[in-house]
Amino acid sequence: MGIENFPGIKPGDIIDLSKFEKTKKEPSFETYLPSLNEIALKLNKEVNEKFPYFINKEGQIGMNGFSEEEIEKDRKDVLAKEKLFSGDDGKDKVEWSRDKKRNPSNITEIALTILLQKSLGKDFIVARSSKYDDYLNGVDQVIVYVPTGEVVCGFDEVIGNVGDDGGEKKKEKLEKIMTRGGANIKYGAQLKDGKLVRSEVKNVPAFYVSLSKENLRELLESLKNNSQGDTEQKIFSKLLASLENQAAGQKMNSNLRTKTDSMLDKFRRAINTKDITNNIAA
Repeated sequence: MGIENFPGIKPGDIIDLSKFEKTKKEPSFETYLPSLNEIALKLNKEVNEKFPYFINKEGQIGMNGFSEEEIEKDRKDVLAKEKLFSGDDGKDKVEWSRDKKRNPSNITEIALTILLQKSLGKDFIVARSSKYDDYLNGVDQVIVYVPTGEVVCGFDEVIGNVGDDGGEKKKEKLEKIMTRGGANIKYGAQLKDGKLVRSEVKNVPAFYVSLSKENLRELLESLKNNSQGDTEQKIFSKLLASLENQAAGQKMNSNLRTKTDSMLDKFRRAINTKDITNNIAA
């Protein structure tokens, strides 16, 4: 290779070859799945020990608590949606389901569920929504306030900053949901005789949470290493600030505004009354 291949370098100059080394390749998000699934499994087990069958083996709120006929109808609606989604991607359902689990958006959903559960603590259940509510009601996550059994909000996640990777569309979708009175969640919950039972809930505050790919990688590393340091607190603080900004700029009726203010107050009190880094055992 001649010296002419190094622009700006003259004969006799000392060449620092480190400047021309290839950038270290980052591991794919998929490599974090085993550690994520392990943490999620532990958290889900803890929830089900208190409230049996609330979360299913796929880590989502179980589709139960209604009549067999109604559940069967909902399952058919879910299968129809999955057939449509897989067809749009040019895949059969098995291939589509496998690829969906490895997709960065799914990994983001799992990671944020874990982060929110760790950050908010034992007074909350942060669960991935049922497939029905994911596909038909546009809610990825459901947060339940355990002392009252109230579903305080629903979330839809975005990988990448708002404005790319579909972020702006999700923002607009959720703004419409809030304008018309909030989200409806078929497989929600309520507290009855000290037990968390399946219940449909309506007019639930709904927000999007946006996570950049850089922040996602930082979060995945922190969760994998169980570092419990500043990274998770920093990311959660950003998410809470985003929720507050969304709430402040959102058009909503007085009932939904009251629910939203109450939700944010519960979140603030939760993180101000405990050490958010100590909510999960090593």
